[in-house]
Amino acid sequence: MKRSIALAALPLCLLAAPALADHHAPGEVIVISDMTFPADGEWKHSFDAYESEAGKPNGAFARALAFIRAMEGAGVDPDNVKVAIVIHGPAVFDVVNDARYGAKYQSESGEPLRNQNYNNVADLVARGAEIWVCGVAAKYHRVGNADLLEGVKIAPSATVAHAELQRRGFTINPY
Repeated sequence: MKRSIALAALPLCLLAAPALADHHAPGEVIVISDMTFPADGEWKHSFDAYESEAGKPNGAFARALAFIRAMEGAGVDPDNVKVAIVIHGPAVFDVVNDARYGAKYQSESGEPLRNQNYNNVADLVARGAEIWVCGVAAKYHRVGNADLLEGVKIAPSATVAHAELQRRGFTINPY
């Protein structure tokens, strides 16, 4: 009996589903932040990069740049926004030159891939971001200082880099 009631209600649910899925009215949505920032405030925020996908930009770099741009968009002086990224695991290849990247990753036809993170890394470095590579991961993946993009530096380990950044007042992005 209960099953027949549930089956009878199924067509009604299916008819309602499209309306429930599109519950927003058409047109532009206006969103204005209620958060304010002191003119003399300083923001120090760090990001962690472990995940990596061959031939794709690293999401941690995009998140760091989005944070910087959001703060600037909110009227915060760019000199008061400090960003750091700690790189470890397979993400060490996301901060290497094209020669080292291509030695690690090739296309299906065997052509060396180019590092798709170059522009984001260069943009972050130009904005004063600190980019730290875990020395343990670099050694494990056979990535040396000479392989790194300009402005990228090596720390003893990712753990030490995060501890030092926190000691200097950096918060860490939770995602």
